[in-house]
Amino acid sequence: MKNRLSSLALGLVAAFALPSQAMYLNPQGTGEVLLFPYYTVNSNQSTLITLVNTTNVAKMFKVKFREGYNGRDVLDFNLFVGPNDSWTSTLFALQPGDGASIMTRDESCTAPDKPNWAAPFPGGGYQQPFLPFAYTGVSEDSGPTSITRTREGLIEIVELAELAGTLADAVTNRHPPNCVPLQAIDPGSADLRPPGGGVYGNFAIVDVAEGTLFGGNAMAIDDFSQFPLVADTASVVEWLGAGNSRPGEVDAQIPVDGGYTTLTYATNGGLLGGFNAVSALIMADSVFGSMSREAGVGSHTEWVLTSPTKSFYTDNQRLGVPLGDSGAIAPFEKTFGEDGVAASCVGYAPGGFDREGRPVQFARDASPGGALPQHALCYAANVVHFSSLPADGATQLLGSRLGSKVWNPTPATETASVRLQLGVRRGNERNVLPAGLRGPALRGLPVIGFEAVRYINGNVSPGVLANYTMATPLRADVACVDAAGAQIECP
Repeated sequence: MKNRLSSLALGLVAAFALPSQAMYLNPQGTGEVLLFPYYTVNSNQSTLITLVNTTNVAKMFKVKFREGYNGRDVLDFNLFVGPNDSWTSTLFALQPGDGASIMTRDESCTAPDKPNWAAPFPGGGYQQPFLPFAYTGVSEDSGPTSITRTREGLIEIVELAELAGTLADAVTNRHPPNCVPLQAIDPGSADLRPPGGGVYGNFAIVDVAEGTLFGGNAMAIDDFSQFPLVADTASVVEWLGAGNSRPGEVDAQIPVDGGYTTLTYATNGGLLGGFNAVSALIMADSVFGSMSREAGVGSHTEWVLTSPTKSFYTDNQRLGVPLGDSGAIAPFEKTFGEDGVAASCVGYAPGGFDREGRPVQFARDASPGGALPQHALCYAANVVHFSSLPADGATQLLGSRLGSKVWNPTPATETASVRLQLGVRRGNERNVLPAGLRGPALRGLPVIGFEAVRYINGNVSPGVLANYTMATPLRADVACVDAAGAQIECP
């Protein structure tokens, strides 16, 4: 039986007498925590992942993959990267019925050690299939139990520590590095230093046969922790909730109207305060982007909307409630599986404007079918598709099984700027992340994501078909509210 540690227990070890800091989204794209909005191996696609250490200090990371339904873990390991070094890997599936696997030819050390992963990858390298342990057997959560559930999801990478002394020597200017002393590190080692940031990540979703690529950057959280985040191997720690500013408190600095507002949450009593701080950084009242569904140019648009923290508010195991019971924590409403379906849905209201600035409304299908509401984000990772395709089934671009349909534009239009108002409940009610120790509450939902667009050109030359693809970050706005949910000016 593994022990689950709280951020408070870790923080009190070393946080006294340290200067205060507030975690924030670094606009330069580097930080201590990297949130990748999506991976997929559906529809013959692979996902390429790159992590780059821009500093002259060796570092230790926790790399974690979560499946897209409920955000359950499907693989994690420690990663060690030398100064000015990078790490690359590929997620893939050979057959439609396979789960996702990771493959790397990178020499960077991992724990468990790469030679102890699955059979070597043909042609060189190491591979490890994703695993269903967190959603099968005694851990079933009403979602699919097939290995194919691992085929799409999200990724988090947390810097646990900077390395010094013999630990740094193991990966600095050694080719290959000496991975042996990194397999079981004493959390109290003097060679572990606080995380220092300066790390960035990229992803690319590639279909070689179709000639498509949707790429982007990981969202970077900086000033996350003041002390090393290393635990013994018998402990399970949700590092995304381990952010700290001082004993018992964690600050999050959010950008508002060209300035910043600092929110403070208590970490006493468990990890929720740390998760609230991360959620605050990515809270969105609405998200903005574009859609194109033009028959003449073969265009199609899908939005990825991922909530990296959602499962910590909605997963019955993490909440300690029986499967199917209520008990979700704001800003979410339902536990996963509470309504008898493999989902935890939160509504949104779509709207937009055509290219001439005329308002456009998007109606639900007259007979949507299925057990889930049409205009809702029901999973940890969601793919909103703008098309006349059925509401269920795989989406056209990313092949996602976690789709949410937006269509039936009135007046009819093939292109529009679109706004999704998030966390829409009954009447005028909206979802709210409650205020912490200091600072206002925030309206909406904690999400990150990007917009993927493809154009098909059949007129390049006789017999030649060309695909043009693009991925751009979605835009978001922030809304501060009072205890009654009424919007107020952010301080």
